[in-house]
Parts: sequence; C-alpha cells; structure tokens
Amino acid sequence: MDGASNFVISKARILAILDKHRIKDYALRTIVVLVDLDVNEKYEEAQAKAKCMILDEVKDHVIPHIAKKNTTREMWQTLTTLYQGSSVQRKMLLENQLRSYQMQKGEEIDPFLLRLQGIRDQLISVGSSLDPKFMVRTALNAVYEEWETFFQSILGRATLPSCGRTCGQLFDRKSSGE
Repeated sequence: MDGASNFVISKARILAILDKHRIKDYALRTIVVLVDLDVNEKYEEAQAKAKCMILDEVKDHVIPHIAKKNTTREMWQTLTTLYQGSSVQRKMLLENQLRSYQMQKGEEIDPFLLRLQGIRDQLISVGSSLDPKFMVRTALNAVYEEWETFFQSILGRATLPSCGRTCGQLFDRKSSGE
C-alpha cells in the first residue's frame, strides 16, 4: 500500500487475504474478553495473523501510524482515516503528489497517464476541483526527456488542447512508433 493513491486496491487485497485465512471477522470486529479460552485463543491467533498481513501490505512510512494499535480493528480504522477520509491532510498529500509527479525513465505513456489520472480522481473524490488545463500542464511538465520534443510542440500552441485530445495524441504517437 503506497497510501492514498492505491488504498481502495490495497483494501480489497487485505480483505481478500484475511477472508482466505478465514480471519476477516476476527480481524475487523472488536470482541470483548471471551470467557471460553479456546475461542479467546483462536481470536488472539487471528489478531496476530491479521496484524502481520496488514503490516506486510503497507509501506514503511505507514507502519508508525498503525504498529502500536492493540487490535486489527484499530489498525484498520487508522488506515481508513488516513486514506479514505476527505480531510485537509489527505488533500494536501494528494496535491503534493501531483506537484511532484514525474514520468519514470523508460516508463510507457499508458501507466504514466493512468497514475496521473488516479491522483486526479482521488483529489476529485475529496472535493478538490481541478482545471483540465492544469492537468494537461502537469502531464506535459512531468514527462521524461524522450517525450520532450512532442510536448514542446503542444506547449508552443496559443491555447492548450483538452486533456482528452492530448491523451489521444499521446496514444496515437505511441502506436505509430514515434
């Protein structure tokens, strides 16, 4: 889990893993101290497994937020608060990701644009409104050097094309082998 950018996907993976091991209910519900020692032992074992599985799915920078939680339910609530709420902190994190967004050397255009679109979609989901021309400028400024000539031709225009038109041109360029 990278954080807000892929929380929905990571959440589905974690829940599937917990379900596969038949511990999802133990992990996500708070159970009071049980009188039956066998059931209590099973609950504690499920908690330990679920904690390990959740910790394995998150990036190192997230671990301090959840490591000291007593139950997996508390861990889960913390992750949800960090990455699914529409808090100012989340907006700031996503805006920072967008500002520092860069195409990786050798990266194909499809995954590059999909990552950019993912950040944009998350920002919209937390109530930010993004100007499509801002998104075009962000994409153009984030490209790797091999795309620089193509993007300079777009930036040299009197008016920027729409995001959809620019993306279409990118895909056309890619398929023609330029």
